[in-house]
This record gives sequence, structure tokens and C-alpha cells, in this order.
Amino acid sequence: YGIQPTDKLLLCAGTPFKYAPAHDAVLVEIARRCQPCKLVFFGKDSQALTGLLAQRLRAAFEAAGLDFEACVAIVPWQAQAGFFAFLDRADVYLDSMGFSGFNTVMQAVERAMPIVAFEGEYMRGRFASGILRQMDMDEWVATTPEAFTALVERMVTDGTARAQAKQQLVQRRAPLFDDRATVAALAAQLLRLGVVEGAAVLE
Repeated sequence: YGIQPTDKLLLCAGTPFKYAPAHDAVLVEIARRCQPCKLVFFGKDSQALTGLLAQRLRAAFEAAGLDFEACVAIVPWQAQAGFFAFLDRADVYLDSMGFSGFNTVMQAVERAMPIVAFEGEYMRGRFASGILRQMDMDEWVATTPEAFTALVERMVTDGTARAQAKQQLVQRRAPLFDDRATVAALAAQLLRLGVVEGAAVLE
């Protein structure tokens, strides 16, 4: 995929429709600050949105005087083993601004992959930030594009901070997977509303 051994890997694991044109400049600036690096996106050649995203990003990078091929890789959608391999190789997971990830972020947590989250205005932009805040990792949550860019740069260039983030993920992630209190609360609410019936919700 054109990824060099010296490239810092910045995973952008959201589906293509999650990347709005308004945030292209942020990705360009991140690439400028973190060189040599590869922003890795995932898509399917058969999907029109993948091609449109690649075309749009290429134009944005070239307009900024950056080599698109040197800075960006759009790789085929991966099975779990392949995606985990990317997580294990990467330096940081970038939240998709405005339309946050959840499943892929939880997989990043599972692999202790440092995450930089962007806390958006609406719920759809707050999944990754909510996960980090649940683990008391608020320092890696940005609320402005400038702060997001700075945090990504720090995570990529500061090996000590990155190692500390990985250690915190390992030490603090258990409640994300094992906390049944929230499941019980949701079950009680669904039963109260009559959405579901029966007493075996938590079996």
C-alpha cells in the first residue's frame, strides 16, 4: 500500500461518508506536521464514495503543496485480523471529526492503540470522546480543530506520551467491556417503556 518502514501510521478508520470536506484542511495540516507519515483510510473500490474521498483529498493535498501519494494510503476494507494488524503497526488512531467511530474505537482500545478524539456538537460526534472520558483520558479529547491537530502531532512525535497512553488504555479499559450497570439500566428503561417483555433480559 506504499507504506514505508519509516512512515508514522495515522489510522483514519471511519467509513468514507464520515469524512466531511470541511475537515480536509485539518487532515492536510496533520500530515504536514507529522511527516514522514501515512494517513491510512479504508474503503472498497466498488463504492463510489471511496473514489470521491480519494479524489477530494488528492485535490486538497496538492493544493497545499503536499504529495498525496506520500501522505495518504487508501487500502481495501479489512477483515478483523487485517485491521488488528494495522492497529498494532499504527502510531495513533484519529477519530473521524463530526461523525465519530464506536466499534473501531473499541477495537483500538482492545489493541491498546492510542486514540485522539474530537468531541463534536452532536451525539454522533461524541462516541470516541465518551470512550476516552470514561477511562479518564480527557487530555486526548479535543474540542477544536486546532487542538485536535496539536494532540495528534503530540501523540505521533512524543514517544513517552504515546507509551503512557498505551499503558493507560490497558489499565483502564476493563469497565468498558465488563460494566453491566449500564446494560441493566438500559434493560430497566426498555421494560418500563414496554419496548421489550420478559425478565430474562440480562441472562
